Amino acid sequence: MGRCRSCEAIPCLRAISIWLALGLFSSISAQVVETSKSTDQSENSGGGALLFSPAAAPLPADETPTGGGMISGLFGKNEAPFQYAIHLTLRGAYDDNIALTHLDRMDDYFVEIQPALLVGIGDLVRQNTFLAVMYLPSFFRYDEHSEFNSDQHVVHVLGGLTPTDKLTLRMSEDIAIRENIVLAATSQERSGLGTTNGRTDLGTFATRLSLNYNMTPSDFLFSELKANMTEYAAPLISSELYGGDLYLNHGFTQQLVLGMGVEAGFNRVDSPTPDQQTVQTNAHLNFTPNRHFTIDIIAGEEFRTFENHARGTYDTPVFLISSSWAPDENLKISATASRQIFNSAAATAQDYVDTSFNGLLREHIFKPVYVTVLGGWEHVEYFNAIDAPMPLPTLTTDYFYWQPSLDIVFTRWWIFGGYYLRRQNTGSVETVDFKSNEFGVRTTIKF
Repeated sequence: MGRCRSCEAIPCLRAISIWLALGLFSSISAQVVETSKSTDQSENSGGGALLFSPAAAPLPADETPTGGGMISGLFGKNEAPFQYAIHLTLRGAYDDNIALTHLDRMDDYFVEIQPALLVGIGDLVRQNTFLAVMYLPSFFRYDEHSEFNSDQHVVHVLGGLTPTDKLTLRMSEDIAIRENIVLAATSQERSGLGTTNGRTDLGTFATRLSLNYNMTPSDFLFSELKANMTEYAAPLISSELYGGDLYLNHGFTQQLVLGMGVEAGFNRVDSPTPDQQTVQTNAHLNFTPNRHFTIDIIAGEEFRTFENHARGTYDTPVFLISSSWAPDENLKISATASRQIFNSAAATAQDYVDTSFNGLLREHIFKPVYVTVLGGWEHVEYFNAIDAPMPLPTLTTDYFYWQPSLDIVFTRWWIFGGYYLRRQNTGSVETVDFKSNEFGVRTTIKF
């Protein structure tokens, strides 16, 4: 069975789930560091140097990790034992609701300055045996409302080892330290969660260790250990999730893979929310009929129990879906869908089920010009983690966004473009409703 099916299908989907969980489908947010990614994560995983490009559309200089930039392109072929890349992204925008509030809307202009540094060893293109680190600090500065200024630091680490032709090992670490962020912009909960000004400090840490073992030409095993930590400033509450999974898969053909798996974890949550244990039983399907189209689905049921029998077992369907279609080299269409359970950061002893759909359409309409449309919908439904005589009311919200953009590749190492971002949230409680319009320009240079 082809390596792309056995070694990449599940890790690719796991990568997507990490980005979604951390709010890294970044164009929906004014204050998330990765504001404009060159490609969606399903294209990135296993896709070589573009995994680390911060550009809004593919830069020719990023076809290789090292070289091709404004300065590095003068040095010729890289003969050093390591790879490197330096980018600078600048963004300027106007937003008519920078706090994403229902009332007392504030508008302002802001700029974002985002340098990016990549350092790696090994083969970053084939990603067999390699180690790469990317650091993306990001600085937001507002014109009239300096109280919204935010400094953010994001580190991505990705490594791999292929000791035999049957065994592939992978590790990843994602760290984000964000200061003074707007909660409604960076959290799936889309509200201030009881903070005095709707802003907080947030740190997220996600670790993944995985192995993929080809037992036979048609059967392979995938297993992963993971740790997620989310740390909010008071009065919000923090949480941790430690877990692992095991999947057995069979390739019926080169195009079709089916499998079954189980996931289990321990979810530690600050008071008053009780600690929880989670179990998922899932089915896995990967269908890749040709090099133009692929779809990967993991779907099943999650069962969640609560410490000290705070309430009865909660169960709900869960899924992670990614799909990509590229009929030719100029058109890319991709979509992701997810349904998962998360802990609320509010001190209300509640969790929530997050169901989301996100899509991307990018067309290279002629040589220097890319047109991209991002869009998505997210439904959040809360439930109580404690059975109380007088339970708290449970909120539901629906959030959607869409973002058309146009980017022009002026040279191999320079891209410039503009975008419009519309965000809107409606809930069962009117106070969480908001709408926002943002207009901006952005540019990325590879040095």
